[in-house]
Amino acid sequence: MTDTLIAPDKLTRFAAACFERLGLAPPDARLVAETLVASNLRGVDSHGVVRLPHYATRLRNGSIKARPDITVTRTGAATAMVEGDQGMGQLVAVRAMDEAIALARESGVGAVGARNSSHCGSCAWFVEQAVAAGMIGFAMTHTDSIMVPPGMKSYFLGSNPLAFGAPGQGGPPVVIDMATTNVAWGKIIVARQDGKPIPPDWAVDAHGRPATDPDKAVGLMPMAGPKGYALSLLIEILCAQLTGVPFGTHVTRMYGELDKPRNLGHFLLAIDIARFTDPALFRAQIDLMVREIHAAEPADPARPPLVPGDPERLTAETRTKDGVPLGAAVVADLNALAQELGVAPL
Repeated sequence: MTDTLIAPDKLTRFAAACFERLGLAPPDARLVAETLVASNLRGVDSHGVVRLPHYATRLRNGSIKARPDITVTRTGAATAMVEGDQGMGQLVAVRAMDEAIALARESGVGAVGARNSSHCGSCAWFVEQAVAAGMIGFAMTHTDSIMVPPGMKSYFLGSNPLAFGAPGQGGPPVVIDMATTNVAWGKIIVARQDGKPIPPDWAVDAHGRPATDPDKAVGLMPMAGPKGYALSLLIEILCAQLTGVPFGTHVTRMYGELDKPRNLGHFLLAIDIARFTDPALFRAQIDLMVREIHAAEPADPARPPLVPGDPERLTAETRTKDGVPLGAAVVADLNALAQELGVAPL
């Protein structure tokens, strides 16, 4: 079935209108909408507007607060904690990275934890905040249990994504945004909606065997086996134990327990490059590295070498011009929500 192409501005206005009807203040509604559409533009559709109906359910149930009292407490010269008050995770994480950047300007490094938050979407948005400020950024979050670690039959850790961003001089920044599972659970959701099979290295079924039918998937495989598992464990410790929120199987299920707050934690870090080296030299070296990677002889001429972030940047260029493709099932779900909220359909 042919996808429907939606202009990014139209999609953003639509999502923002839905969030306003769900109780978010207009600036917050616009910000969350922008983060979702940015994911769609980058080709990360699993973290785009497909999530809107889910957020709507939680906002209606009160497990996400539309107008939380998000507060920041500085705990040291370079550290702070953000109390998310069960608000939209995007709003909590943006506030946390803003504080990390402010701390880094003062102390060289800013490390900020956030607690009592919810799903924050794609972490690339937050490291791009740091990049826009001329800094290096790290962002990570934990999720409810969905990864099946090596040697286990059932899930224990989350898909626990990690993002990194570093600015270039004239070229694009280096932006890495990845789950510590082979894919995020959102891709299973998209495959279910599109009625498409999934690769055998994405997920396992109830018996712990590789699943190609997305409807039979119950857990995700770690990327790189035990290495992905170890990295996920590291992120879990920084986002859960360090921020004082539940970990692993104690985390509220995203698509179950819809009336219970998620109580998620995030960890964000900003680094002022000038405290370590000349920023102009750093940026020039980033550009040089990117050029050398692009100029390297490809093993397959049809697949030239890329830098992390290249596929998303190229997809964004195309989709900004041509529109964001949405499958029929996604459009139907969004328009059904719009009708409930009294918002004009797509």
